[in-house]
Parts: sequence; structure tokens; C-alpha cells
Amino acid sequence: MSRLKGLVSAEIDRAIERVVSSYRAFAASGPTVADAKEFAAHHAACKAALAHLDLLLKIARITEVPTTEGQADDERLALVAEARAALCSDDAGEDEA
Repeated sequence: MSRLKGLVSAEIDRAIERVVSSYRAFAASGPTVADAKEFAAHHAACKAALAHLDLLLKIARITEVPTTEGQADDERLALVAEARAALCSDDAGEDEA
């Protein structure tokens, strides 16, 4: 089981990076049409991406493999901080709408 956790753990950080990057790009693009349906669809897609990110972060916590070096922990903490910042910026944007 620890071998599987190690395999998942190795992939999960890359998956988190991809989700954060694609979420940031998609959220910044905004709806392409000033239409209520397009606006709602865009925000629903953003929420789906954040739910995906939340799930990946939960998996990362479950599959966390203890390391003897601090570098892997530092990288994971940086990813979590970046994800939290993305979540916070999305919440602030929704309050303004």
C-alpha cells in the first residue's frame, strides 16, 4: 500500500500544479459573451475546477509520504499556499459580482 501511496503522491503534485495553472488562466479569461447564461456557465466551470483542486489537495494529504528532506514538504506547502490564494481570489471576485 505504501508503494501505491508513493506513486500517487508523485503524481498528485503535478496534477495540482496543472489544475491551479489552468484554473488561473480560465478564471482570468472571463465569459466570452456578456450574456447571463454564459456568465453563469463560466462561474460554474470555475467552481468545478476549485472542487477538483480541493479533491486533489485531500488526496495529497491522504497519500503524503514522509520525507527525510524538507524540499518536498516545502514544495507541497508552496502549492497549497498557491491553491489557497487562488481560492481566496475567486471568493473575492464572487462577492463583487
